[in-house]
Amino acid sequence: MTAPTPYNNHSLVGEALRLLAAGLGPYVAGKMTEAVEAGRYAPDDSEALGEISGDISVTLRVMAVAWNDVFRDRLGPTERSLVSEIRETRNRWAHQDAFDDDDLDRALDSIGRLLAAVSAINEAKRIDGAKHRLRLRRYGAQSPKATDADGPGPDSGAEPEPSDDPAVMQPTDRPGGVETHPAVAPGASARPADTAAVNDSAREQLLQDHILQGLDLRRREHFGQAMAEFEQALRIDPDRADAWFHRGMTWGLMGDHGRAIGDFNRAIALAPQYAEAYNCRGYARFCLGEYRRAVEDLERADRLNPGNELIQGNLEQARMRFLQQPENPDRTRYRAGPAP
Repeated sequence: MTAPTPYNNHSLVGEALRLLAAGLGPYVAGKMTEAVEAGRYAPDDSEALGEISGDISVTLRVMAVAWNDVFRDRLGPTERSLVSEIRETRNRWAHQDAFDDDDLDRALDSIGRLLAAVSAINEAKRIDGAKHRLRLRRYGAQSPKATDADGPGPDSGAEPEPSDDPAVMQPTDRPGGVETHPAVAPGASARPADTAAVNDSAREQLLQDHILQGLDLRRREHFGQAMAEFEQALRIDPDRADAWFHRGMTWGLMGDHGRAIGDFNRAIALAPQYAEAYNCRGYARFCLGEYRRAVEDLERADRLNPGNELIQGNLEQARMRFLQQPENPDRTRYRAGPAP
């Protein structure tokens, strides 16, 4: 999968701002009208009130100007900060600035939080879906085919429905190369060794069932239920690198990148050549602003899986962010381009 172009991300920010106008405008217009009719507020620009529902720039400006008189008792300091941040995002969008994936993730998260704060549930849900689809792509997990009802999303319906997740390790791929034993055929007499083989096979099948069920739930964005399935798999076998990997990815999709890194650490300790785990840990560190360590992980992933466009796209963005930090004395080594 190729890395998104700045133009595509710019368009997605614009679509998110359109949804924000649809969800936030009626709320702001209603609260302003109540305040004016009650004599609690006299707008300097009465003409602007009629434009609130259709122009997100006007809506955000009115909120900022009338905050203390109209919105302070209903929304808190967090929401006020979101209004200021989104105004800056809207200005960048209007001036045709480029948005990388990190910018897009931040914009979607802030817009979704503000919509949720004013109980614009439908619009908030669509923004949240777009945010999770972006994270699915950056972490390297395939997501289900989008529908028109899903709202804006990085893949916007172009991705086919996956039949399986390539990051699932098969039974013979377990760390150490341990193979499971085939089940005894129905009707066959089982010797003690055969009984152990049957138990191992049933245990392995149950573990795989939990992982596959977790993947299906995650594709449908039921992250809490998916987490429970991966945890069931780890109760069966705590040495399964793929179970740790998928639980880590689920933490990341839920926005808890710190816990995601912890699970990716476990996966890598069990399977040191697990390229997808290095990629995902690198992206999680990128999200936390740990750009040097992100570059190191992504370079390792690139060596293990050369030519992978997802890894190379993540690595390019991590290097770019690292280079924007002049306080790092070793930043020049990342100017060379491809990973060594």
